[in-house]
Amino acid sequence: MKNINRFFASVFAVVACCLFVSCSLKDVLVIKESDTYVVISVSGSQMALTGETTLADYMSSLKKDGQLDFETSDGMITSVNGIANPADWSSCWMLYTDDAENANDAWGTVEYQGKLYGSSMFGAESLKVKEGCLYIWVFQSFS
Repeated sequence: MKNINRFFASVFAVVACCLFVSCSLKDVLVIKESDTYVVISVSGSQMALTGETTLADYMSSLKKDGQLDFETSDGMITSVNGIANPADWSSCWMLYTDDAENANDAWGTVEYQGKLYGSSMFGAESLKVKEGCLYIWVFQSFS
């Protein structure tokens, strides 16, 4: 009986350590005013939204109105407002949203103005926008 108790105590200790380590590795990126980021707030007044309107479509309408500049390559956003991903990918534009159906914390989260945003599960060309949701592009360094 003592061996069984020791076994379960050991298993519990290992599981607790693993949970602690994995939770502590997921740091929340807090966006500061000095960071490079672009917040896109979706509003039907900008363009007529359908259930098929993607973030890329919405961004294109902002581009036409001179409110945003961006470039794509192979379906990826590679430059926003003149800041481009470097060739070595040591930094790049990452997309976060408060749209709970299309975000997760698998690739991290950001905090903006006291609210957490999950990383987008889709790219701009596939992500369907929703009225009232925020989409945040953050230029992140990985070096």
